[in-house]
Amino acid sequence: MISLVKRYQPLNSIKARHVLGFLILSLILSCARPIRYIEIHGNTMGTTYSIRIVPNAESSIHPETIQIAIDSILADIDVQMSTYRLDSEISIFNQLKKDEATQVSEAFATVLKRAIYWGEITNGAFDVSILPSVLLWRKGKPDREYPEQWEPPTDLESVMEMVKVGFDKINLSENNLRKSYPGQMIDLNAIAKGWGVDQLFIYIRNAGMKNFMVEIGGEVRTLGNNNKGSDWKIGIDKPMVGTIPGEEIYSVVSVSNQAMATSGNYRNFQEFNNVQYSHIIDPRTGQPTRSNIASVTVIASTCMDADALATALNVMGIEKGKRLVESLNGYEAFWILKENEQLKSAASLGMPILN
Repeated sequence: MISLVKRYQPLNSIKARHVLGFLILSLILSCARPIRYIEIHGNTMGTTYSIRIVPNAESSIHPETIQIAIDSILADIDVQMSTYRLDSEISIFNQLKKDEATQVSEAFATVLKRAIYWGEITNGAFDVSILPSVLLWRKGKPDREYPEQWEPPTDLESVMEMVKVGFDKINLSENNLRKSYPGQMIDLNAIAKGWGVDQLFIYIRNAGMKNFMVEIGGEVRTLGNNNKGSDWKIGIDKPMVGTIPGEEIYSVVSVSNQAMATSGNYRNFQEFNNVQYSHIIDPRTGQPTRSNIASVTVIASTCMDADALATALNVMGIEKGKRLVESLNGYEAFWILKENEQLKSAASLGMPILN
C-alpha cells in the first residue's frame, strides 16, 4: 500500500507541474506578444493625426465609425479656428472693422478665454493677438530691393504693428467678440491644436476606451496604459535643422493619463545675412525670440494647456520659465538648449524623463 501511494503521488505532482508550466508558458507568451493596437490616421490642421487604441473586452470598436466622428470633430474646429479659411469664425473676426462684432461658438469662446488666462499667467509671453506681428515678419520688409529675397522689417515697421497687439484688449462677452481697434487680429494656432487633441480624447474616452493615445502634429494625450501594460513612452525630437518629426529622438518621456506638447524654433525660421530669425514672435517686443532654447516640452493634464505653456516658455527664457513651471501645480517642462553647437537639457523637478 505504501509503495502504491508512493507511486501515485508523483503522478499527481507531474500533472500539477505540467498544468503550472502551461500557465506560466501562456503568461510568458502573452507578455511576449503585446495586444495589437487599433490605429486610426488622418490629416488635419496642416499636419497629421494618429490614434492608438488598446482594445478591451468591454467595448466593441468600429474604426470606420470612430474615424468619421473624429474627422467631423476636427472639421468643426477648422471652421471655428483656422486662419487659413476665409469663412472661419476667427477669419470673420479678423476681417471686421473697429467696433464691429461677431457671435462665436461655445468652443471658440472657451479656447479664447483660456488663451487670455495664459496671457495673464505669463505676463504677455503668450498672446493670441500677436498675428499682425507674425504676418509682418512672415512677409518681411515690404519695400525690399529684391522681392524674392526675404529681409527683416525695420524697427519702425515692427513698432507700428505692435500697436495692434495686446491680449488684455480682447473684448469677449459671453459669445460676443467685438473688435476693439483697427487691425486687431487673433491667431489661436498655438493653442487650437492642443484643444483638438483634447476633443478627440474626450470623444474616445466617452466611447468606452480605457487605454489609448491621441496625437496631432506631435501634441499628445494619453489614457491608461500602452499595449504592453505600461505607461506610454513618448519621444522628444532632437532639435536639428533638416530632420523630420520622429527621425532622431533626444529623450523619452513616460506619460500616463497626461498630455504633452512641444514647441521649438529650429524647423521654421527665416535667414538674412547669415542670421536666423525664429518664427516665434515675442508678443512683448514684436521681435523674433532670440535665445539658446531649441525646444520646450510641457506635461500637463490637458493638451490645450500644455500647448499654450510650451509656446510661452519658448519666449520667456530658461530661468523665468523654470520659476513659472515650478510655481504651477500639475505642470512639468523639459528644455533642450543649444550652446556652442552642443545640445544640453534642463528639466523641472518632476519631469518624467526616462533617459
